Amino acid sequence: MKRSILWVFILMSLCVAGITVFQLYYSYKSYAVESAAFERNINEALNQAVDSTFKDRHNQVLKKLRGWLNDPEFITISCKWNEVQHLTVFNIKQVVPSADGQNDISMSIDYFTERADSLTPKARKIFIDHMIDYVGTELKKGFVWYYTQKLGDSINKAAFSEPQDINQIRRRYKQTLHTRGIDLPFLFDRNKLPENSITTKKVNIAVGRPQKEEWLQATFIDTNAFLMKQMRRLLAGSVGLFVILLLCFWYTAKTLLSQHKLNKMKDDFISNMTHEIHTPLSSILVTAEALKKFRHDEEAQQSYIDIILHQGQKLSALTEEILAGAKMEKAGMPLGDIIEVNAFIKNIIDNGHYKNIEYSGSGQSVSLKVNALHLANAVANLIDNAIKYNTADEPLVTIACTVSNKEVVISVTDNGPGIPDSEKERIFGQFYRIPSGNVHNIKGYGLGLSYVRKVVAAHKGVISVKDNVSSGSIFTIKLPL
Repeated sequence: MKRSILWVFILMSLCVAGITVFQLYYSYKSYAVESAAFERNINEALNQAVDSTFKDRHNQVLKKLRGWLNDPEFITISCKWNEVQHLTVFNIKQVVPSADGQNDISMSIDYFTERADSLTPKARKIFIDHMIDYVGTELKKGFVWYYTQKLGDSINKAAFSEPQDINQIRRRYKQTLHTRGIDLPFLFDRNKLPENSITTKKVNIAVGRPQKEEWLQATFIDTNAFLMKQMRRLLAGSVGLFVILLLCFWYTAKTLLSQHKLNKMKDDFISNMTHEIHTPLSSILVTAEALKKFRHDEEAQQSYIDIILHQGQKLSALTEEILAGAKMEKAGMPLGDIIEVNAFIKNIIDNGHYKNIEYSGSGQSVSLKVNALHLANAVANLIDNAIKYNTADEPLVTIACTVSNKEVVISVTDNGPGIPDSEKERIFGQFYRIPSGNVHNIKGYGLGLSYVRKVVAAHKGVISVKDNVSSGSIFTIKLPL
């Protein structure tokens, strides 16, 4: 049996260890996935922030360009129909000529197929929109075509003369990160990276990109706390699952050990019961055979009959005590008897014909509503144990009854060997007897104190045991008034 339980514990421990390892591995992989998602988010957010900043800058340049194209004191726009190519040719010309470079340029628009001999409002709008789109495409490529010298200089100065505003990128980056659920502080361009930091890929922020280069990257410090926070539900679930697993392991182990202990106590109980039943049965059988085989006078026959009755009564009392606990659990215990406590205890002592018993009453008349039969058996059981297990040269048992705090306190004190602290709670368990080598040295079968506790509990009371100075034990029953 012990080896079977040991193997069960070994297999259960291996299962717990295996599940724990898999759970740790799963948590590690989840952390890696969360870390990769974090890096992807901060990189995408930085690219998005930089692109958004460039878009704003380009929109400002294009807004200025639209103003210049609509300014007749800066640029004049005209158009005419080309009879040879059968298309409308647009011409832009500086109002104030430049010393260097070209002052005008002519071009056509592929998708403008209408004939225009002069510039109409519709043609003007189409041409300006075309110029805005074309220059916007050029700005994304990092250069500007000089349509006229002055117009090219103006666009170039507006687009490329000032570097990109880092603070604007920082603000836009914070906003973008916030939309992705990331509210961590970051630093730009850290040369020496601290531990537990994550750095984005470099992003080109040169105003003439991709023709020119100026790289920017962001560094996030102490990201572990953020990643753990992101994984809090997973971690809480893992911890909860692990706790439940440990509780199940503990409960199963406790149940197995309790079952093993119960089986051992049951075996002892059966052994003791066999001994307790065998003795009176043997006496009855021997006496009955003597009556059958031999002729006896009337006095001898009466003596044999008394022996048979006595041993039969012992068997009856034994079975009654065993069945009393089971009946009490199934049917409950009616509390319909009114007793006076002092008289009740004195009656128990008198009926038991005990020797070396001292009784100290409460000094006042106290009535209780109880089950007189079971309560009397419980108190008598305590007295019997105090006498039966007492090994003192001069055994003495003291019974006391007091009233305090709306409770009746009944105590049974002996000067015997006492009870070890480790056994004080166990002795109230069913079938339990304190180990002492041969279980038949003192008669008993481990039901008495279990029965006493059930009786006291049915009266809504409590029973406890403590050491008696200088030797022995004190059993105390407290019953509410």
